[in-house]
Amino acid sequence: MRRMLLWAYIGIALMLATSPVEAGLRAIYIDVAKAKQLQIDVYDNGDARIAEVGNEDYGLLLGGEFYIVDVEGGKPTVARLKDVATAMDQVLPPIFKGLFDMAADQAPKAELKIDPGEAGSAGGRDGRVYHVRGLDSSNPAKATDYLISADPELKPVGIALEAFMNAAIVPAAPLIGAGAAELIAETRTIFALGTPIDVGGRFRLNLAGKAAFPAAYFRLPARPQSVEQLVAAMKLSMAKGSPGDAK
Repeated sequence: MRRMLLWAYIGIALMLATSPVEAGLRAIYIDVAKAKQLQIDVYDNGDARIAEVGNEDYGLLLGGEFYIVDVEGGKPTVARLKDVATAMDQVLPPIFKGLFDMAADQAPKAELKIDPGEAGSAGGRDGRVYHVRGLDSSNPAKATDYLISADPELKPVGIALEAFMNAAIVPAAPLIGAGAAELIAETRTIFALGTPIDVGGRFRLNLAGKAAFPAAYFRLPARPQSVEQLVAAMKLSMAKGSPGDAK
């Protein structure tokens, strides 16, 4: 009997050792126009992993900090979003100026007009439509409809999604200049309302439900690059792209 119990305990231990040990929430968004899916996995402590389905690159939200993970040839390169913005301000005329370190009440305000509308739902979650005007500088009166959910379970999903959007804006700073900081301010204003679950029918939540993840799923795969390393890489990239280097 003792031997049988021993083998039973061993079997249970092996099952626990090989099964996912981190529980949380998985949210899938659909980009209707591009026919792509965005997957956001949130651990119970608020850490999150976000990526386009089928893409090796991803983002990690750990302890409130967002990290960009680029994978090339199977090798990951990691950079903290805040450090990328800081490095960008050192190689270009300053644009972000510590924006990611500012509290919400200190950050630049977006010139948006927001009117609450009707109730709605997407992906099995309820929300309210907000008509947002001022996003299109060529037509400030044009409204974009955001279906926003106040569901507390989706709050970490919204935090990860906002950071992911900012991670797309920051590298575009050389092209859009001060517009990058303005876009981040607009994004912050919209996400302060809650978690977007439908944006004009173009980008919407498809599903959100409980999930379990491997133990290493929310860990950095490599040491993040320092600001100095990022500055050096940016300067090298700019030098390679300058007309004087063309042959």
